[in-house]
Amino acid sequence: MMHLEASIEQADATTLIITLTGAMTLGMKLREVESKINQVAGDGIHKLVLDLAGVEYADSAGLGLLMLLHGKMKTRGGQLRLVAPDKQLRDLFKLTCTDTILTIDPDRAAALAG
Repeated sequence: MMHLEASIEQADATTLIITLTGAMTLGMKLREVESKINQVAGDGIHKLVLDLAGVEYADSAGLGLLMLLHGKMKTRGGQLRLVAPDKQLRDLFKLTCTDTILTIDPDRAAALAG
């Protein structure tokens, strides 16, 4: 299983795209990625696009991070959009009923347009 990595790009003044690859599992890497996202996603950011196409696995801690980010963005009137989660992640969202809360897009273009 690959270590979790995050690359961050600014799409425009209020939009960040974060590409995650590897496994979103409990541990130091997840915590590092969370603090990296918190550093860059300041008050001026209103749309956070998480590209999950490269995420091969997530456990409850990974799901917890997604829900935490969703709550943070919602609190400030912004939005979190998840892009291209694989079948395992979509099944996890369905199983935990978080698919009714999280916004899931098939690709980046849809997420940026949404």
